[in-house]
Amino acid sequence: MITLIFIIGYLTMVFNEGFVILRHLSKTMAKARQNLIKKYGKKWKIFHSTMDVVWVTFVLIGIIFSPYRELFIGMVLGFWLLVGIFVYLPKLFK
Repeated sequence: MITLIFIIGYLTMVFNEGFVILRHLSKTMAKARQNLIKKYGKKWKIFHSTMDVVWVTFVLIGIIFSPYRELFIGMVLGFWLLVGIFVYLPKLFK
């Protein structure tokens, strides 16, 4: 059960943050995000913030209570390391 909670949290993280990260890689995605913000305003921010709380909570529950904590930590760090290397590091040097 704890593994499932982690997986739900991890996938929520990937999709929620992935959409935000894609704005740096694609003007189309940046525009789509701006359109969502324009259309939904505060509701968009509440939704995104709620998803942040959900993924952080679920991922932490999985890491704290699972015997697979090293794997889970590696998955989360691996995701953010790849994002850092392939998205934010190139932006830094641009």
